Amino acid sequence: MHKILFFAAPSIAIAQVLQAPYAIPTFTSLSSGTWPSDSEWASLNRSIGGHLQALRPWAAVCYTSDPLYNAEECQLREAVPAALLWSNWESCGYGQGCALNYSNPQPISDATCYQGSTPPYSISVLDAQDASMVVKWASAHNMKVTVKNTGHDYLGRSAAPSTLQVHTHLLDNLSYVPEFVPRGSDASPVPALTMGAGTQIYHIYNYAATNLFSPIIGDCLTVGAAGGYLQGGGHSMLTPVYGLAADNALEFEVVTADGRIRVANEAQNSDLFWALRGGGAGSWGIVTSATIRVHPPVAIVISELSVVPSASQNVTTLGIEFISLLAKYQNGWTSKGIATIFYLFQDQYLLSFYLPDSTADLSELYPFFEELKDRSSSYRVTSNTTLTFPTISAAILQHFGPYIDKTTPYGASNQQNSRLVPKTSIDPSNPSSITAVSEAIWKGLQIVNQPLGSGGGLFGNVPVIVVGSFPAATSHLVNTTGANPGLYTAAWHVFYAASWTLGVDATTNAKVMSAIHNAVSPLTALGIKSSYQNEGDPFEADWQEAFFGYKYAELSSIKLKYDPQNFFTSWKGVASVTDLPAYQCFIDQQNKLLYQA
Repeated sequence: MHKILFFAAPSIAIAQVLQAPYAIPTFTSLSSGTWPSDSEWASLNRSIGGHLQALRPWAAVCYTSDPLYNAEECQLREAVPAALLWSNWESCGYGQGCALNYSNPQPISDATCYQGSTPPYSISVLDAQDASMVVKWASAHNMKVTVKNTGHDYLGRSAAPSTLQVHTHLLDNLSYVPEFVPRGSDASPVPALTMGAGTQIYHIYNYAATNLFSPIIGDCLTVGAAGGYLQGGGHSMLTPVYGLAADNALEFEVVTADGRIRVANEAQNSDLFWALRGGGAGSWGIVTSATIRVHPPVAIVISELSVVPSASQNVTTLGIEFISLLAKYQNGWTSKGIATIFYLFQDQYLLSFYLPDSTADLSELYPFFEELKDRSSSYRVTSNTTLTFPTISAAILQHFGPYIDKTTPYGASNQQNSRLVPKTSIDPSNPSSITAVSEAIWKGLQIVNQPLGSGGGLFGNVPVIVVGSFPAATSHLVNTTGANPGLYTAAWHVFYAASWTLGVDATTNAKVMSAIHNAVSPLTALGIKSSYQNEGDPFEADWQEAFFGYKYAELSSIKLKYDPQNFFTSWKGVASVTDLPAYQCFIDQQNKLLYQA
């Protein structure tokens, strides 16, 4: 088993590696004289079976002034290489993209469609050999690559100008292996699922329902399970019982910077295997497939409550007290395998509890229900629903997944920020700490909502989302994966997010982005600095500590071993070089919007 090298205090470990001798790549760009010629692109296209295509923003067909304008195609909403789920990451700063009204795409006649962050070329790879060929060609031509499946990346890493996109969406094969043994290993066989890098979660849950197993793959149907989700750690509804997705990873097939197709598991390339299990997306190579351990079918009971605070009392006081009440019980719920998701608006609280029948029953919630009932003068329960599903697949496909898809404005702009609140910070034996955390969470909610008045492309006030789905049974495995140690000690994943669409002016756009960035400041001031990178801030200042904690040192050494030229440098990933031309769109926003005095 791979073991990390540093066990010192996180601040010391990080300080030791900030000056590591990372290579600073000098990739070619469209404006340079070294950009490949048309004949070189044509040669690549022939070698890859004709899968190379020039990219324009997918919405260009809706702009009447654009050569690609096509009114009929403007109404099509399909997964295409150029499309990201969040339009702000297709843009290169405010007004430098090709945005649409996400809910009703209509022709636009008074604006210009800019290339923005959309890569000029894309290749859809069909297997690891394709990916290897692309890496070798890109390396020989000094070309930076970006890797994209669905474009569901909240840090915007699925696109960048002057890069070659490697599109993994067609790698959607699935294979259930009842007795899987990692290659080269003498480990005992376990039931497992091998999934291509492009396979989406809805496909996997349908497959799991047919083959009668429970995977740890997340809850949002549009996510690709083997990509950034798994490589960022991955928590889900069953994590309190079975651990993070990274805990359940058994093997990867990955193309590294030298173009080699490698198998990474406990028996071979074990250090790379450790890094791929949570050490961040985009830093290690192109993952073409991953194999994860799966578990027996488990029935899920979902309890949902809607609670409204008294209109006659102070909304802030009641909000803080309610968060404190939830905190009092959260660690006990997690220890019983219960996952939670709370959407806390200023004037309404939506609570969901997910109980696997193998570890808990509804009676585990009764003490909280009774205490809430005792506070009926302050809080009114407006709905209380219990649902039972025979499997995790049924719960996700029939209930939770459709809810997320219905309430998420895919195609709008979106930004998030998060903090991982440790179990110790909401320990019932320390009520003053619970109060401080609750006050900080509420203050963050007020910060993010301050610029979000309705109208003008904004959607009105948003909730703070508090997720309690972290390891209980596997928390002792913290050092067996490269995942952020904060994921193993967390009680809550607190995150703030806002979406906006056409009609927001530059000043409001800046205020919204800054508010999201600053919303976690009250928690940071309490020393709560860890963040879940898959739903973190793309402009996180101290990202090494926030996203990787004390493991950053060991991850850095592994990065230097497998990618000494930093070919797979990734925005705020391990060994990130964040001043490259490919990142200029990020840099401009970071400097102009967030860190200017």
